[in-house]
Amino acid sequence: MKKIFNLIVLLCVIFSMSLNAAEKEKRIEKAKIIEIAGLVVDAGNLDALENAKLYDEKGLLIATTDSKGYFTGKVNYSRNGAVRFKIKVEKAGYKSFIQTENWGDVGNHFRSTYYFGITQKNSRAANAFSEMTSTKDASFDSVLSGFSAIKEKVDFKNKLEAAKNNNQKVFFEIGSEYYLINNGGWLKILSPEELISIDKNRIVKASEINSLIKRKQIKGMSPSESKEYSYEIYTK
Repeated sequence: MKKIFNLIVLLCVIFSMSLNAAEKEKRIEKAKIIEIAGLVVDAGNLDALENAKLYDEKGLLIATTDSKGYFTGKVNYSRNGAVRFKIKVEKAGYKSFIQTENWGDVGNHFRSTYYFGITQKNSRAANAFSEMTSTKDASFDSVLSGFSAIKEKVDFKNKLEAAKNNNQKVFFEIGSEYYLINNGGWLKILSPEELISIDKNRIVKASEINSLIKRKQIKGMSPSESKEYSYEIYTK
């Protein structure tokens, strides 16, 4: 009887070990590896930042930038289903920046490129930013090539913010182009002669708007299909 009991115990132990091994193997199969690469730059002048460090939400170091601001690393994600994680960017003399991601189930292997622009401490000259793209090529040349479009976008955004500083204007000329700007966005227009409807009861040239309304008064603006004017602005 004792031999039978010992045999049963042994079989139970073997079965339990098999289940644990199977469960461990299952977890390993479903573990996600997220490869990241990208650049960390100064948000104001877009210069590359060396020795910026990227951490995961557990405080583990993911990557450190080189002299070109370039980094590569991996985020290990062990939970199944949707992917939620954070990346923290730190650099001496700069404000910390946290990127929060909330994706669907991207499979077990995913590669993405990040562009981080961080701001110096006690500086209000520029806003921190981040851009992310999926890519198959994480080399420095590929990442740098993708930064051209990001740089144009950031340059334009900085020009908008600079134009808006210390005023409540709506119509702007930036470079050789013309814009209508409110506190929530902007519209590019063809010329200062474009006709604008204000609350559908007054039509004026774009160049005249700054003397009539303030940017903070605008609740909405959009292109128009009207034959009488090209754009509509609403203050009510």
